[in-house]
Amino acid sequence: MSSVFENISVKGHKKNLVLRTLILHLLEKNQWGYKRIANNIWRNHDVDGLTYSGLLSLCKRTISRGTLEDKPRSGRKKTARSNENIEQINQRHYHQAQNPGQRSTANRLEISLASVNRSIKTDLKLKPFRKFKSTKLTEENVKNRIKSAKTLLRQYGGRPRSKKFQWDFVINSDYSGKIGVTVVYNMKNNIVYGTSRESIPRALLEAPVDKFTKGFIMWGAISSRGLIPKDGPIFIDEFLDGYQWKPKASRTMNSRRYIDLLREQIIPSIEEIYPDYDYIFQDDCDSIHRAKCVIDFIDENTPDRIMPAHQASKLDDVWPIENVWSIVRTKLMKKDYQNLSQVKAEIVNIWKSFDTNLCSRMMSSIPNRLRAVIKQRGRRILKSDF
Repeated sequence: MSSVFENISVKGHKKNLVLRTLILHLLEKNQWGYKRIANNIWRNHDVDGLTYSGLLSLCKRTISRGTLEDKPRSGRKKTARSNENIEQINQRHYHQAQNPGQRSTANRLEISLASVNRSIKTDLKLKPFRKFKSTKLTEENVKNRIKSAKTLLRQYGGRPRSKKFQWDFVINSDYSGKIGVTVVYNMKNNIVYGTSRESIPRALLEAPVDKFTKGFIMWGAISSRGLIPKDGPIFIDEFLDGYQWKPKASRTMNSRRYIDLLREQIIPSIEEIYPDYDYIFQDDCDSIHRAKCVIDFIDENTPDRIMPAHQASKLDDVWPIENVWSIVRTKLMKKDYQNLSQVKAEIVNIWKSFDTNLCSRMMSSIPNRLRAVIKQRGRRILKSDF
């Protein structure tokens, strides 16, 4: 008999039925009391999910009732978690773009917040998933994304073994957004402990926030042979320091300065990686990049390029350079910095340590990303889509 009950799981009423059967079997066979039965089961069987005191209580209760069945319930119908309320909770929360919140649902249905929470988790078996941030797409953006995806696949190939496949020679470039010291604000963590609010120094109660984020804007590129430049991204503030500026002038890039950046730093950095002059240059559809003088300069000084006209204005989920900037930001958050110089040094270290094989895989994934854009009918794509 012991082999039948070698492993006993006691999670749930139905699974307790096995344990109750053993208790009544030992009672009928040996005429033991509930304590001795509990000791015998505890020593000889692996009772999963039950403490000794719980087992003792179960033995006493089962012997006193003398039956395998559960104790009869009151028969009172559910009022809070009724089928009607569960259906309304489902309609308010399942696949809703704007989540109304569980507290709002509880107030609407005049039931407790705990009942709403149990209905979502237990009855409907729904799980919360955090939304990802993305740029807003208009219908025109969606159409252009599909058109660009088809054009790029047709022109540069969709399969690594095909003769058309040229993504190994593409230089995917872009500016980063401002990257620097960014403190993630969390209301739950932004607290100070004290015996009373008056006992806490005023300076500790203040949470000063910079109006403008301190950081850097950089230029960088990714290819199947690694990141470009090899020694770190180009810091635009350092590049702009080379110009003479009037007092209070806005230090910004324009088409002429972009040409200088191409001539002095970008193209030499690319040709260091591609000495055979066999690369395909890509930059995005920024108005600076579309200026006629820029287009003419790139045509004259690079072997080939992906024309801005062949790219939709919002293809950031297709180009791997955006993933590179995201990785840099994520790794920066793992350390604390005293000043921007330390941040800059860490950015360079992250850049230099970037895995070349990862770069190659990311570039090879571009055709899959383009096909995913077509499959999703121009909408935003996720990692799981390609």
